[in-house]
Amino acid sequence: MEQKFNTELITNFGPDTLLPDLTFAEMKPGWDCGGGTYKITRGEVEKFARLMGDPNTGAETVPVGMIYIYGLRICWDRRVFIDQAVRAGDTITFHNPAKIGDTITTRLSIADKKEVSKEKDGVVKVTKFLYVNMSAENQAGARIVDIVMSFMLPKTMK
Repeated sequence: MEQKFNTELITNFGPDTLLPDLTFAEMKPGWDCGGGTYKITRGEVEKFARLMGDPNTGAETVPVGMIYIYGLRICWDRRVFIDQAVRAGDTITFHNPAKIGDTITTRLSIADKKEVSKEKDGVVKVTKFLYVNMSAENQAGARIVDIVMSFMLPKTMK
């Protein structure tokens, strides 16, 4: 069974500078990571439903997981997943269902960042966290989903 995304349905946009090119100091809330658009087709929904064992083949609405998975694909394309960073959880808010034929635009931006310091036996350990917004809307501007992804950044992050 074919399991690849139809990449011809996806386009990307955004700055030439990608998130991993920034230092932690340069990572500011609101920084535009770019995004992408994709067209939801019946064939892609049916393929997703078969692959995931989801009984929803898009007769009324698109499976919510499909919107999330396509958004993650755009994150990979825009290199939001920094090497050696650890995903520390997502906060997901679904707003409106997507339908076959919709064109979804996903936008990525830095939501926040923080440093947490802990001292143990006279040694201070600093852990850096980054929060990235992933929001999706349809061609009419209706919000589909808002996701805040949390990352614990690698110790090598400057």
